[in-house]
Amino acid sequence: MKFRLLLALLVLPLGAQTTPFGTKVSAPAAAPATTPAPASAPATGGVSDEFVDNSVQVSPFRPTLLPEAKSTRTFQLSKLNRLGSTETTKELRRLYSAFATQSIVDGSPAGSSKAVGYLTTVTYSVLQDLGDNRYLAKAAWPAAGPNEALAAGVDTMALLLLEKPAKAGDTGNLTGMHVGTVAVLFTPDFAPLKGRRLTLRREAFVECATLEDSPAGLQRFVEAIVAGAELSVTTNETIPCKKCGGLGFTREAQKGQLLDKRVPCADCASTGKLIISVETKFVP
Repeated sequence: MKFRLLLALLVLPLGAQTTPFGTKVSAPAAAPATTPAPASAPATGGVSDEFVDNSVQVSPFRPTLLPEAKSTRTFQLSKLNRLGSTETTKELRRLYSAFATQSIVDGSPAGSSKAVGYLTTVTYSVLQDLGDNRYLAKAAWPAAGPNEALAAGVDTMALLLLEKPAKAGDTGNLTGMHVGTVAVLFTPDFAPLKGRRLTLRREAFVECATLEDSPAGLQRFVEAIVAGAELSVTTNETIPCKKCGGLGFTREAQKGQLLDKRVPCADCASTGKLIISVETKFVP
């Protein structure tokens, strides 16, 4: 009898207890306490912050498609307002206004440079700061470029490169140079995309300052040309359609009839006029 009782005590120690997950046997009293988990260890079922990628990557996706001039002409300042010449003060002012909107102030030795994208006015509300003066914003802008090459934006997300810091919720207007479409890989912190890692493809604008379109600016422009600066401007000009001679239709003889058949001109859509890009170069 004493032998059976001793065997039962060896099989089931006194420290045994029943839990909802089965029988748990306590460690002997002399055993050292369990070493606590490091403070940096993630909780059961959670994700450590060191595995969350909050980096922002911006890469070009589609560049701005700029128009190519179909024709070239020369504006000679020495012929200004001479009888029979096309170089007039009114024409010079028109071309300078176009030149001012196509050039930006960038701190170069000449004081400006030709823009490499379409310039437009952008109204915006910042959604998120992406770092390095880059901001994701709800924006709106009118169509820009010849034949509205840059479509208008209305309440559209865009990437802005601003000259001064901003924060979410800031609003404003800027003169922006369109630099094409970019792909933005980031983690949004605004609803309804908050917390999701995703890539957005959006139009991108760089805040810039254009040349001063004023009599003083025009005077500096003329002085630069006289001093030898090589300046040019690209404009859209309306010219008569060569195919139809500006009539909007061509004639086709009809057998047995005195009157020719009028065929609508496809080149000018029956308007008799064509719009082409012309580069005007300025010389002294």
